[in-house]
Amino acid sequence: MGVRSRRFSAEGDFIERLEGPDRRRLVPTKDIIPRLGITKRDAVIDLGSGIGYFSIPLAKIAGSVLALDLEPKMLAVLSERIRTLKMSNIHMVAADMTSLPIADGSVDHVFAAFVYHEVPRPIRLIEESHRVLQIGGMLTIIDFQKWETPIGPPVSERKTPEQVERAASRFLIERSRHETDVYYQLTFAKS
Repeated sequence: MGVRSRRFSAEGDFIERLEGPDRRRLVPTKDIIPRLGITKRDAVIDLGSGIGYFSIPLAKIAGSVLALDLEPKMLAVLSERIRTLKMSNIHMVAADMTSLPIADGSVDHVFAAFVYHEVPRPIRLIEESHRVLQIGGMLTIIDFQKWETPIGPPVSERKTPEQVERAASRFLIERSRHETDVYYQLTFAKS
């Protein structure tokens, strides 16, 4: 799989760090998800899905969600949540987000929230997203601003929105980017 950067650790209070009050206040799904324009017709991939912070609300509006993560502990928590909520349109796969086990042109939306900075070769995430999206499909990348924020990785590991836009040059920018003091949200269309 090549060189790895420091990934989010699924140790200790990882559920609290992923879904605690600070994250819910600073990264509210109720604000982020409506900006995606996803409908019941859409097949969505949630890259680095973790314990389902975004996968579960995405599944409430999408036709299907493929929750992809490498960490078994994260997928175990998500599996239990899916079972408890009786959600039949979320499917999980343990895989690397830079080598997607998904057919070319088979999805409508690739969603990558707070994982771009973790990928050793982020251009591979972009290339794989481009490959699996159908023409007109959307790629959304959300990540931490490249300055100190109340949550998130060290600033040295973060990428600026401009760095992401340069890496995504095969895509067209679909919407103007949305930014807060904590994160940015970029959406690209495959042409």
